[in-house]
Amino acid sequence: MLTDIHKAILALVLVPFAATAASPKTVKEAPVPYDADLFRKDAEVISGAAEFLYWTVQENGVDYAQKMKQSAPLLAPYLAIGEVKSATYNLDPGFRLGVSYYNAPKYWEARGQYTHLISKGKNRVGKPESATEYLTGTWPQIVTNPLIHAHSSIEFNYNLFDFSVSRMFNPNPHLRVRMVASIGAVWIKQDWKVDYYDTTLQSTAIRNRWHYTGGGMRMGITGDWFWGNDIYLTGLSSLGVYMGSYENSSKQTVSTQTLALRHSEFHDTRPAFTAQFILGPSWQKNFCNCRVELFAGYELNAWMNLQEIHRSSTGTSAFDAKETWINTGVIAMQGLTTRLTVDF
Repeated sequence: MLTDIHKAILALVLVPFAATAASPKTVKEAPVPYDADLFRKDAEVISGAAEFLYWTVQENGVDYAQKMKQSAPLLAPYLAIGEVKSATYNLDPGFRLGVSYYNAPKYWEARGQYTHLISKGKNRVGKPESATEYLTGTWPQIVTNPLIHAHSSIEFNYNLFDFSVSRMFNPNPHLRVRMVASIGAVWIKQDWKVDYYDTTLQSTAIRNRWHYTGGGMRMGITGDWFWGNDIYLTGLSSLGVYMGSYENSSKQTVSTQTLALRHSEFHDTRPAFTAQFILGPSWQKNFCNCRVELFAGYELNAWMNLQEIHRSSTGTSAFDAKETWINTGVIAMQGLTTRLTVDF
């Protein structure tokens, strides 16, 4: 027979086992991965973006002088010899502003943005020190004595407005891709002035201007690739075609008279082709009420069928043929692009 003491000891031993058998086993849920929704792809979002651009412009056909490094050969002193001097641009600031709306259930995004840049450049070259070496212009220099210096001043004004619609894809949690189609309007203007001064400070000035206004469409792709620690590789590539009005004029004057010696004008309607490329790292972070992106990278914009410098030969009389020489090239805008984007 069990005594009361034996019964008490047995109860203390068996009760915990009975309680464990009677209670259901608790299953511990796995934690949500920290990168489960990197891009807030299921949230309806309104975004604002401000970009700081620090670009330079490069063009062909903007040579204005040649500086001799040796005396002209006796057999052909009329041929070009020496180092060619061309107009160059500085690194100048610009900006791009944008606003977008992302429709989460259907993965569509609509965006409007405006890009503005004014880039300038000034160049100056003086005559060689040797008395048998000269500074010569690549434009006709209507002066009576050898040149002592030549000046170039150039300005490029760029304005682009785009309205785009993009479809977002997430092939995996670490990659976001957008297919983008946009329509837009562009206004570009270039003003280039060259001045030649001779030993008596008489001068001749050439002023070349062109501007283009048009509209068109662009298609491209963007991507954000997550690398870890809120760091992404962000890129964009696009191609576009625009149709618009192009006007070009070239005017030459001398300091001894007010009338222009030469003033030619040209205008037409033409297509312009453009390509854009952006690549660089970005820092992107999700907060409770917003998402922030900081980007810094390289950007290249190329425009074709716009840059033209119209030159003409000089005849001995007014009824002589005036041969037109056209220097053409690609306009390249490139440099640093930084961006702050905030999603609400």
